[in-house]
Amino acid sequence: MIALGRIAAVARVEVLRLVRSRTTFTLLVLVPALQVLLFGYAIRPTATSVSVAIAAPTPANAADAARALHRLPGLTVITGSSSPGSAEAAVRAGRALIGIEVPALRSFANPTQIQRPLRIVVDGTNAALTNAAVARIEGGYWRGLAERAEAADSGPGIAVERLYNPGGRADWTFLPALIGVTVMIAMVMLGSLSLARDRESGSWEGLLGLPIGPAQTFLGKLLPYAAIGTVQGLLVLAAGVMLFDLPTRGSVAALVVLLPLFAAAHVALGYAISVRARTQLAALQGAVAFYLPAMLLSGFLYPFETLPPWARWIGNAFPLTHFICAARAALLRGAGAAEVLAQGGPMILFLLAATVTALLAQARQLD
Repeated sequence: MIALGRIAAVARVEVLRLVRSRTTFTLLVLVPALQVLLFGYAIRPTATSVSVAIAAPTPANAADAARALHRLPGLTVITGSSSPGSAEAAVRAGRALIGIEVPALRSFANPTQIQRPLRIVVDGTNAALTNAAVARIEGGYWRGLAERAEAADSGPGIAVERLYNPGGRADWTFLPALIGVTVMIAMVMLGSLSLARDRESGSWEGLLGLPIGPAQTFLGKLLPYAAIGTVQGLLVLAAGVMLFDLPTRGSVAALVVLLPLFAAAHVALGYAISVRARTQLAALQGAVAFYLPAMLLSGFLYPFETLPPWARWIGNAFPLTHFICAARAALLRGAGAAEVLAQGGPMILFLLAATVTALLAQARQLD
């Protein structure tokens, strides 16, 4: 009985420590609550809204095709034109994910018209999203023929053309995004541990005694990590090219220019977390609390188009969202340097915000 009483006393002390610990509250309440909210309200893989452009021989044909597509779930017709090739041009310009080129049909007025197939031009950079949409379009097309009691060979066939990813390979969609995810996780982790590790080891007081300011300390810690993140991103890119035949059709040099900026943004955020965290464990929890929603809301795990508007607004605040767009554009779509570098603007804003937050928090602690 005495032994049981001692065990109960130790257990009581441990429970009191857990209840009073912010770390325990974060692990048991905040992180699960964040996961429930994201998966319950934001992550809806079936709530797809795929943009479709239509080009048909006449405006009436385009209107008929648009009405047929409106009856299919998850498709949004953004334009209908009687100009041949305009649907494919919309896909190549990034205005639509799918373009439908309706052929001219044989008729009494034109009995010698060559019966061409219905062309479905697809942006293959997001195979997981567009493959399901193409399957719905094909199913709706053949059902429409059956409802009109027409034989399958009485209407034009279907020819699917996947731009940038002819084989519809899912790994080509995944690997460009993986470059950013790998760098993001590593840099946030390293940055969040920087000051917390110095505090626990006692070297932070030594840094404070040096004749350097907070901004110089911040830059001195940021630059090596940003260089490491750049090398890490290049290694992942090289592995994707050599092992999985990942194409490099566009301005890879512009993507490489974005890598140190992308890495520095996350190191700065990690540093800001580290300034507030008292221990390395608390710093790691802060890092996880950031990169979990970043992975969910950036288009890495789930297509960005499936997110509700409020989740897209949050997702656009993460640098990973813009890096994924830049990587897919540079590697798959063959985009030029200007289009790739345009994604660096939000990264610069994030870097500035994280830097100001970190320096202000550090200044308050020193005061």
